[in-house]
Amino acid sequence: MSRIDELIARHCPDGAPRRPLSSLGKRNIGTAITASKMKAIGGGGPVRVFAGGQTVADVAEDVIPAKDVVQVPSIIVKSRGHIGFSYYEGSFTHKNELWSYSINDADVDQKFVYFYLRM
Repeated sequence: MSRIDELIARHCPDGAPRRPLSSLGKRNIGTAITASKMKAIGGGGPVRVFAGGQTVADVAEDVIPAKDVVQVPSIIVKSRGHIGFSYYEGSFTHKNELWSYSINDADVDQKFVYFYLRM
């Protein structure tokens, strides 16, 4: 039995519903950008761009199409390089080969989902 199962057994004796991540909020698409373009446009701007592994670039707002910028806290799923998850609360986007989820269900703590996924 995992630690999560123990906590559920103790605090939710009738069980806890399990739902697909996709049912909790919105899947964000990302933007088409290359690593070389990220290096060229990076420079301390307010929009963070996530790529595979640990690669990030902070870019100016006008460099990334506004439709690709996520403005709400989200869980970023990294599927290249360093496989894993990141949680970010600022303005961001990511390469379109990654994805992210913004949970908008008031009954679900997004940070809990993030820490659960990291297990």
